[in-house]
Amino acid sequence: MSTPEGTPPQPQAEPPPVRLLRTNWVTEIRRTESGIPTLPPSFVVSQGRLVELVDVRDEADLEGPLGHVPGVRWVPTKDVERIADVLPQNALVILISRSGDRSATAAKLLEARGMTFVASMEGGMLAWRNAGYATTRDPSFRTRTIETLAWNPGIYSPSEGGTRPLALAEIEGHVGDPRSVRWVKMSAFLTHGKISCVDGRDDHGVVGTPGGDAGELLLALAATELVTGRPIGEGTLGAILERYLDTFGHLYLHTDTHALNKMILSMRADPRLADVLPPRETQGPGWRKYMARPPEPLQPLILEHLIVPDHIGCGHLRLMFQNGEEYGVRQDLVRAFLRAYYTMRWSGSTEAEFVVLGGGHQEGAVVSVRLAEEVYPFTLVPLVSPACGATQMFVAHPDVTAFLRRQIAVFMTMQKATGLVRADRERLYERMTTLGERQLTATLGRLAKGLPHYVVRFEEDQSFGVF
Repeated sequence: MSTPEGTPPQPQAEPPPVRLLRTNWVTEIRRTESGIPTLPPSFVVSQGRLVELVDVRDEADLEGPLGHVPGVRWVPTKDVERIADVLPQNALVILISRSGDRSATAAKLLEARGMTFVASMEGGMLAWRNAGYATTRDPSFRTRTIETLAWNPGIYSPSEGGTRPLALAEIEGHVGDPRSVRWVKMSAFLTHGKISCVDGRDDHGVVGTPGGDAGELLLALAATELVTGRPIGEGTLGAILERYLDTFGHLYLHTDTHALNKMILSMRADPRLADVLPPRETQGPGWRKYMARPPEPLQPLILEHLIVPDHIGCGHLRLMFQNGEEYGVRQDLVRAFLRAYYTMRWSGSTEAEFVVLGGGHQEGAVVSVRLAEEVYPFTLVPLVSPACGATQMFVAHPDVTAFLRRQIAVFMTMQKATGLVRADRERLYERMTTLGERQLTATLGRLAKGLPHYVVRFEEDQSFGVF
């Protein structure tokens, strides 16, 4: 497989989560004027165990006012060069310092030593705390020194026996690993975060709900139609999406490589498109770049291929599209929503995030993340990685989702085009709640049939129990 210009070579045998992370890394990486590779805290906060977070400050700094990122390795600046002797050249390493200066120097040094996926966290701990991400002063960082550094992507390789149910002890071990859970203030999540799908094919820490941002907004739109008793027109829907992005700043929608490949084959078989598509040797990254903004004259034709059940890579949205009556959503509403989303993305919207997940489903459990206390803007929310070794988990956050639905309900009643008024807020929220539970049951009943269901309850002090 060819690689895009500027992308370091990658082993072909790597598990899908590793390949996906490398693609996301290359997309997010930014270089300063002096050539330093940097990644923003918003990217760093969602990383799971595939990425080594290394703090290069002095010992006293990690226990000082700024604290440190939970689960980091501690490698003081004087020992940084040894990282290149301990880890393979293609290991994924993010370096952290107070403001990003020392970590920038360290990143440049390790690149000079041949490391191809190394970066400095932009703005350092100052930016991390300003963004509302959780820190700790726990002295256990002293045990996580360079001697403990180890990068083993093989733990994400599917086992020969295929998918198997996850045991309670495995869930406890996974959630108890600080590299698998990151904490974010609810207010920061509203500003910088996104709701991901419950889909387990990602190593990133997530706040999950069926369909992610797209699923929640479609839920709100369907509930609005039920409350008002009239359909939302396509023009009105486009205006709502535009205002939603202006208000919340993000809209996550995902597909997968299987659906994307089927769509490409369908497009190549279409005589209207066959001679104007990228060359046949074009690989995944090239197609993602093309689909980010295809030629404007071809967009109506491409939309025809995108909005086909087999080409919708999010299982929840696909099931919603195919089973409208069961899900309480008009098929034409789902179709109009997808058309409006892609049109907005192709017009240059950077907030409409389109994620391609790789590999097949390997989920071995459904995990509901519950919080002991009611959610407030200052509540710390756990981002849980769905990747439990080679096995995955469907991860849902019902308490966080309930809080976010209230915000969306308020937003919808502020849009005059919906026909809603302030007095409809509670009724709309109640409709969203009951319809959301119905949709969650329908989706997990198909995609997670027979899997064990665990509840992870987090206390305010970040301790937890698994039931």
